[in-house]
Amino acid sequence: MDKIGVFGGTFNPVHKGHETAAIDFYNTLKLDKLLVIPSNIPPHKQIDSRITAEERFFMCALCFEKYKDYFIKVSDLEIKKNGVSYTFDTLTELKKEYVNEKLYFLLGSDMFLYLENWYEYKNLIKLCAFAVGLRAGHEKKKVMEYREKLVKTGVKIELLETEPFEVSSTELREQIKDNNYYNLEKYISGEVLTYIKEKNIYVL
Repeated sequence: MDKIGVFGGTFNPVHKGHETAAIDFYNTLKLDKLLVIPSNIPPHKQIDSRITAEERFFMCALCFEKYKDYFIKVSDLEIKKNGVSYTFDTLTELKKEYVNEKLYFLLGSDMFLYLENWYEYKNLIKLCAFAVGLRAGHEKKKVMEYREKLVKTGVKIELLETEPFEVSSTELREQIKDNNYYNLEKYISGEVLTYIKEKNIYVL
């Protein structure tokens, strides 16, 4: 049975923290394929109106092109579907394609702690196992306790104890908006940064 990883998000913009998370996810769980899926309209946050879903998708495609030997594919599944991008709907669609494969959904510890509040939670947990990026610090104990509680109810959860690449998408957008590209190469891959500059993305 192949293992398929699903890594969703707004990727606004996609940055090296996302790259690090994707590769750690792929290697730690020994995945056969990893799908990076930019959301169309996320249910939990507002998207900056200065960028389109198609632009976010294209930046992801540019970013992850160099990892094609890892069998990482950027998918436009949620963007093509339009509307709000619910994880349950996405995994339901993927299950039709990957009938006999095991799906793993990657999420950060902050989102994981609210998992029971997710849309169609009781049906969602039947579709996949969850891989939680565990950050060091005060949240670790809370995550471990919450995981223990959910595992007892049958939810399949893997913890990824990896070193996070700390970067804020909000701060990156603000820096670009102010036309301040100093040191951004440290956080955003060159091909993506070139695209942002050429298209004047995030600039008022």
